[in-house]
Amino acid sequence: MSDNSKNTQHTAPPSWWTTPLLRVLLSQILGFAIAFAGALSTTALTGQTIHPLVTLLVQGIVAGFIGHRMGLAIWWVPVQILLPPATLIATAWQVPPWIFLLIFIVMLLVYWNTARNRVPLYLTNKTTWAALNELLPVQKGGQFIDIGCGIGGALLYLARQRPDMTFTGIESAPLPFLLSWLRRLLTGSRNVILKYGDFWKEDLSRYDVAYAFLSPQPMPRLYEKVVAEMKPDTLFISNSFVVPDNSADEIAEVDDARETKLHLWRN
Repeated sequence: MSDNSKNTQHTAPPSWWTTPLLRVLLSQILGFAIAFAGALSTTALTGQTIHPLVTLLVQGIVAGFIGHRMGLAIWWVPVQILLPPATLIATAWQVPPWIFLLIFIVMLLVYWNTARNRVPLYLTNKTTWAALNELLPVQKGGQFIDIGCGIGGALLYLARQRPDMTFTGIESAPLPFLLSWLRRLLTGSRNVILKYGDFWKEDLSRYDVAYAFLSPQPMPRLYEKVVAEMKPDTLFISNSFVVPDNSADEIAEVDDARETKLHLWRN
């Protein structure tokens, strides 16, 4: 890893702007204004009344586009599109309020990190599991950490392939962590350690390999943490996301549908 990375400065956006829910609200307000202005104009010109469901669908499409341009992750687009018409349908069908509360709680437990620090739930696919296995140290022993391990699929696979190594996963979203814990319990993987908590507080100095599949937002800070804490002859792997101004020492291309690229920095 290059020494000049420690001197690299990154201009952070205002703290209020890093909250995804605020950008969702702003994009929906703009979508509402554009969609209903269009509906009123169409009615005035043609005399035809636009069905409210069509107007709300247009609102969602516009909001999805605006939200993505504001920097929201791509998975927000379908959520933004479906939100306004779903509200109307739920009202017409008299859906019990506790259903919305239940959906909200489940989404909160799954996407806990998205609301807090713009790290959505990305799951490493099976083809990438095999690619990661090829990148593990040849020598026996060693410590591997999955920074944001999700439901633990990669950890459990690697643990089976390399019983000589210890694989640690850290996750702060409650429901994914619970699922990974149950999977570890059912498989009886003795060389897997799961931690619930904030990966920013985890000391990386004892790990030989650190792997992350997060989002663009935390990468500069995470890279600085890796450089500061990981020892010589260690490896940092980022799935898909680069570190601005710090090119990877190597890029491993995965032969999967999404053409995954693993960015490697060797300390």
